[in-house]
Amino acid sequence: IDPTMSWIGFAEEMGFSERLDSISLGQGQGPIAERKLAAATKAGSWLLLQNCHLAVSWMPKMESLIENFDPSQMHPDFRLWLTAMPSPAFPVAVLQNAVKMTLE
Repeated sequence: IDPTMSWIGFAEEMGFSERLDSISLGQGQGPIAERKLAAATKAGSWLLLQNCHLAVSWMPKMESLIENFDPSQMHPDFRLWLTAMPSPAFPVAVLQNAVKMTLE
């Protein structure tokens, strides 16, 4: 089940439909995701990183970026959303510090 449409609907309900961005991760998408992440933290937009399980080689970098978030340097409206299938490569620390939702 792809949660993207539910995410977009929720963003519309919350008044964020104009401040959304997303990227489907996979081969070579890591650097693009990093740029989008940096922009979203400054602009206060919502960023959806889709299919994190397909970017196994980028997961350590994503984990480092998330662990080094500095709330004093981030827009208070910024939200990061991640989608992934179950994967042993997904960073445990990210899971432990996240609000989790499941769709079955």
